[in-house]
Amino acid sequence: MGEHDRLVVDYELLESSKTNLKDIKKALKGIDDHRDDIHDIWGHGSIADKMGDFVNNWDNYRRELLENVGELGKHVEVALKSFEKLDLDLANVNKKKHGKNGGK
Repeated sequence: MGEHDRLVVDYELLESSKTNLKDIKKALKGIDDHRDDIHDIWGHGSIADKMGDFVNNWDNYRRELLENVGELGKHVEVALKSFEKLDLDLANVNKKKHGKNGGK
C-alpha cells in the first residue's frame, strides 16, 4: 500500500474547528445584547428608521448564520467521534489479528 491510499485524519484540526465554531456561535448570539445599546446614537428619525431596518435584516441573516454554524459544528463533532471510534475499532481488530504488538 502506498502513501496515497491511506486515510489521514487531523484530530487536532477537527477539535480546534469544533471549538472555533462554538466560539463563533457564542459571539453571534452575544451581538444581540449590544443592539439596544447603540439605538440612541442614531439620532434623526429617518436615520434611526434605516438603521432599524438594517438591524432587523442583520438579525434575520444572523439567525440563519447561527443555524448553519450550529449544524456545521454538529457535523464536525459527529465526524470526530466517528473517526475516533473507527480508529479504536481498527486498533482492536489489529490486536486480535496480530497480537498486542500488532504483528511486529
